[in-house]
Order: sequence, then structure tokens, then C-alpha cells
Amino acid sequence: MEKRHLPEIIESDRLYFKKISLDLAEVMFRYVDEDRHRLSQFLPWPKFVTTVQHEVDYVNLTLKLWDSFEGYTYGLFKKDDHVYMGNIDIHAISWNWDRCEIGYWILGRYEGKGFMREAVKVFTQTLHDHGFNRIEIRCDPNNSRSSNVPRALDYIFEGCLH
Repeated sequence: MEKRHLPEIIESDRLYFKKISLDLAEVMFRYVDEDRHRLSQFLPWPKFVTTVQHEVDYVNLTLKLWDSFEGYTYGLFKKDDHVYMGNIDIHAISWNWDRCEIGYWILGRYEGKGFMREAVKVFTQTLHDHGFNRIEIRCDPNNSRSSNVPRALDYIFEGCLH
């Protein structure tokens, strides 16, 4: 498949997803800091995000990955009030094999409302429309909320990595 960028803004019924930008770095840090304990139960990176500068560095990295067709990171926003809720990203892209992975996190106060299921559904369709035929989601099997997202969208469970 030929390399080509995903849209900078993607929408679903209740949400919109916008290419991550430096103006989000401070709120991203506050969210990670606020929800550090919960996020750290299932993700390795929260313990390394200890300053706003770490988020600035992360955003700059994601922008470089975007420009080089290696990854696409979006902020998740509610349409009704434009509140930022977390991130969804496309990574581990193999353009030669038409495959990629979806990763995501959401602030705890927005869990259990179907936002991430809606987000992954629209990204799955967007990626299929762009020519990807294998889309993977890897998550901690002990994180039932996260692992329920692909189940609800009829992803096929292929196994656990050890």
C-alpha cells in the first residue's frame, strides 16, 4: 500500500479526534498526573511523564512520526463541549503489509460511557477505508475495560503475549 496520511480531524457521532498539537501538552500532563495511579496499573509510560516538558517532547515526537508516515496520534474530544478526554494513536504501521495497531487511553472519569468503543469503531473503519486489512489492538488482559473494547467491536482474539 502506498504511504498516505490519515485525516487530521476524524469525527464520530459524539466525538471528534484531532491531530495532537503542542497546545495540548499541559492538559495532557495534568490528566496523566491526575490519573497516574490508574493508568500505571496497565501502561508502562505514566511513570516517565513527570513534567509538562515530557509531554511537549512526546507531542514533538508524535508530530515527527506523523510527518514520516510512522504514526498518527489524536486527541479525543467530546463534540458537545469540546472537552479533551485522552488519546488514540495508530502505530506499528507496516505499509508493505497493510497493517497497524491502535492504542488508546482515556481519563478515568470518562470510562464506562462507550467513548473508547465509539473511537475505536470509527478508527477501524477509517483505517480499512485507507487500505489497512490487519488492525491490531494490544492491551493488558487484566484491564477488562480496555480489553472489552475490541471484543465489543468483533475483533478476533488471537492470544496473549508473554
